[in-house]
Amino acid sequence: MIDLNMIGIKHAYRDVQRLKQIAAALLKSGLGYYIYKLELGQHLHWHQKTASPEKPSELPVKIRIAMDELGGTFIKLGQLLSLRPDLIPKEYCDEFSRLQDNVTGFPYEKVRDIVETELKQSIRDIFSNFEKEPIASASIGQVHKARLMNGTRVVVKVQRPNMKELMDTDIDLLYHLAELLQNHVEELKDYNLKSIIDEFKRYTLNELDYLKEGRNIDRFYKNFLGSKTVKIPKVHWDFTTKKVLVMSYVDGIPIDDKDGLRDWNCDEKTISKNLADCFLKQVFEDGFFHADPHPANIFALPENKIALLDYGICGNLSEDLKDRLDRILIALVHRKINRVADEFMGIGVAEEKDPNLVNELETIVEEYADSDIDQINFPHLFYDMVFVARKYNLSLPVDFILLAKAIVTIEGVGQQLNPDFNLGSTLHEYVDDLTSKKLRPSHIIKSFVDDVSNFRDNVKLVPRQINEILFKLKRGELGVHFERKDLVQLEREIDRSSSRVSLGVIIAALIVASALVLQIRNGKWLAVAGFLIAIFLTINLFISAIKERRIVV
Repeated sequence: MIDLNMIGIKHAYRDVQRLKQIAAALLKSGLGYYIYKLELGQHLHWHQKTASPEKPSELPVKIRIAMDELGGTFIKLGQLLSLRPDLIPKEYCDEFSRLQDNVTGFPYEKVRDIVETELKQSIRDIFSNFEKEPIASASIGQVHKARLMNGTRVVVKVQRPNMKELMDTDIDLLYHLAELLQNHVEELKDYNLKSIIDEFKRYTLNELDYLKEGRNIDRFYKNFLGSKTVKIPKVHWDFTTKKVLVMSYVDGIPIDDKDGLRDWNCDEKTISKNLADCFLKQVFEDGFFHADPHPANIFALPENKIALLDYGICGNLSEDLKDRLDRILIALVHRKINRVADEFMGIGVAEEKDPNLVNELETIVEEYADSDIDQINFPHLFYDMVFVARKYNLSLPVDFILLAKAIVTIEGVGQQLNPDFNLGSTLHEYVDDLTSKKLRPSHIIKSFVDDVSNFRDNVKLVPRQINEILFKLKRGELGVHFERKDLVQLEREIDRSSSRVSLGVIIAALIVASALVLQIRNGKWLAVAGFLIAIFLTINLFISAIKERRIVV
């Protein structure tokens, strides 16, 4: 029988020991002031206790050093925060982006035990060769080269032993530390530290599940199938579990290895162009992008190809978000400053439209009013807009924040390869394609079909919403104030609106039906007739609206 009290004691002892390590790391990093501020002094050894030190300067650097010292979970937390300029100030993001996994690998015997336990076979029955020394080691797992029994070269990513338990312990302590910081450090009272830990916990659970990373890789593999410039590894699903990930071996070198690029006769300008094209395809065509494209996660291959590695954190753009990004780019090209600000506001969620927020956004965009798109500094633009959103509590989707950070990273990597690199130059041709795409009949028809579908879905909701309103009226939870003089006008407005909506639906239906008939043999003239009727009805709708506006005026 399991002794629950003993388990609780073990957890408490483990937490106390970890708190001692945290206190020691803070002291070593020059953050002793906060040990006493957070009342963690009792976790220091007697010889470490000193008089309460002064408040430290260069906080971002010292916190990064402390995270480095604590390793594991804390390095992962710093890496995640470096991707989230909406959560912490820019100087912290920049400093935390320097955090790299630099941990000692774990023994081959444990690697073998994990692989055999997960795959339920002897490692000798799965791999004809398995290199005992890892080629990469990180805080969550390490990677080994191997060959399958059929001779295929692969890499095997193996999760560290007891990783979830260790992460759970550190995350529990992070919640405790967040509460202490919120209560004792005045400068942090406006930050929702608990929500930051919640977000980190969610990402950590995703990274601890290699099946999810495998699905990310699979999606990239399908999106770039047949590409001449981008190589994506293939997942071997027969040998992949939550703790073991087997994928094809990519023979390349880190993209920032200048000597290696010269030895392979790679052209850095071509590689930077391929990198930009790869990223823009992810964003504007696939709506699914690598959210952490720093140099360690990008390999250069012969013939100026590139390969992406480490798919633990990816961004997923909804159709609505993609459309808004498209419209922002097109508005920038056509110098429509107000439109850029409006579309950006539409991406976020705010309690009410703040005029100061709109003014600041328009001021930011105004800086590029006379610039061609290839002269626009997109990392600077996106970062500024994100910071203004944070200032006015405009909540932005996480995937948009990840995109903004990825743009900054891609720009930096591209400029390392080619000092003249500018993401805006590559965007120029994308904007031309976007504009022509939105003018295609197929896109217009698809938009009409979507609008009709949305209208139909909204109509289905009306009876339930009316029932809810009536129920609230019956219970006295909703008050309605009528003035007789407005009722006639209200009735007229409802009639007019109903007529317009009905006519709009008929027009949309005619266009969709005509488009479908157009595909049928000998249906051309019937389709043309349908389109002409739709045009006639649309003109009538516009004329009636204009006449009504004149009467009102």
